[in-house]
Amino acid sequence: MNPKSHRKNFPAFSAGLVLLVAVIFLLCAPPAARGAGFALVNQGTAAMAQGNAFVAEADDPSAIYYNPAGLNQMQRPVFYTSGFLYYPDREFHGGGLSAETGHQLSQTMSAYFVFPVIPRLAVGISYFSPFGLGSKWPSTWPGRYLSTYSSLKTYTLNPVASVKLLDNLSLAAGFDVMWSSVEINRNTPNVMRGHQFPDGEASLCGNGHGWGYNLGVLYEPVAGVKLGASYRSEITVKYFGTLELSLPPPFSGLVPAHIGGSAPLTFPPSVTWGIAYGCLKPFTFEFDTTWTGWSTYDQLQVKLDTPIPVNGVSTSVITTPKNWHDAWAFRFGVNYEIKEGLKLRAGYIYDLTPVPDDTFDPQVPDANRHIFTVGGDLTYKSFTLGIAYNYILQESRNKSNAILFNGVPAPLQANGRYNTDIQALAMSLAYHF
Repeated sequence: MNPKSHRKNFPAFSAGLVLLVAVIFLLCAPPAARGAGFALVNQGTAAMAQGNAFVAEADDPSAIYYNPAGLNQMQRPVFYTSGFLYYPDREFHGGGLSAETGHQLSQTMSAYFVFPVIPRLAVGISYFSPFGLGSKWPSTWPGRYLSTYSSLKTYTLNPVASVKLLDNLSLAAGFDVMWSSVEINRNTPNVMRGHQFPDGEASLCGNGHGWGYNLGVLYEPVAGVKLGASYRSEITVKYFGTLELSLPPPFSGLVPAHIGGSAPLTFPPSVTWGIAYGCLKPFTFEFDTTWTGWSTYDQLQVKLDTPIPVNGVSTSVITTPKNWHDAWAFRFGVNYEIKEGLKLRAGYIYDLTPVPDDTFDPQVPDANRHIFTVGGDLTYKSFTLGIAYNYILQESRNKSNAILFNGVPAPLQANGRYNTDIQALAMSLAYHF
């Protein structure tokens, strides 16, 4: 590729640089996630209904996600599955303009199987989605050159084993295999010799996989008081994808319509500690705190199969800073056993955002979250039916920065106030063999 030839074709093509914007799609995450950043922490209805404060109880098969050391509490094989629906409402107000994301339902699911091998050894396997979801902004909104559509999906297979070392102490370990896909779109501006042409569109789809592990411990120092802790390692996924450009004449012939690329994304590690107090029957109270290592998301670096011109220079590597920081979440939960086999649950979560002001953007318009939870479960013969509801209220947040792509700001920055609230509903069914 001859840089001089591109200096001839691209100096008036301000959207030529927007190729960078589209390529960086490979590492951008969607904004409609249920934990800080783009984590999905709802993986079982009992935990979800009591603020995901569950690491020290962990007494159903979703313990594989929350704390696999809890598997030894199950005396019979159990199959458990759950489905989750999310309904986000996101609004933008700035510069006298307003926009709202499309009202679309998103869904995830999880499935678990636990098998007690001997009284002191239990094994299990699970499938769940630890990160993901997305959003859809109007194609004409003020941030259309930053984001119009985002969708990130992850799928994890997690076999585990839990050993009961003492009557009151269990340890567990597991192995994670993660698959992930991403699809992200945004508009591209097209200007030549001072004339504004219709917007083009850049769309990227990518896929990748990675692996990690998880650990857990559950300790009951005195009857009715349990201490739990769990760790999930970081997982690096290398995405391979194709950037597709749809540009109006006279730009359609200036750049390739399809460009391959790759990029790594490191999903963060997390540690959760908790205490469950069950000495005031029929109540059980739990408090958890979670640290998530979002500082792994410090930059985006994309490698293209075909170099592209940037400011008149051909390049195949694009880097942009993100500078997310580690974040904490505080979870409170309570359950009330009305009678044997019937429980009501409630909880509250305060979830701190990892996104700094200087890189806050509409694709991940994250903010501190207040999450209010309620639900319950009913056991009848060999079946347990669970239900949970969450109302997630993000604090309003103002964007007043400039999002840069390889040092070049997007034409429209969509600076202003962002408001988000999300409703989540889940149901689960367990069968005890």
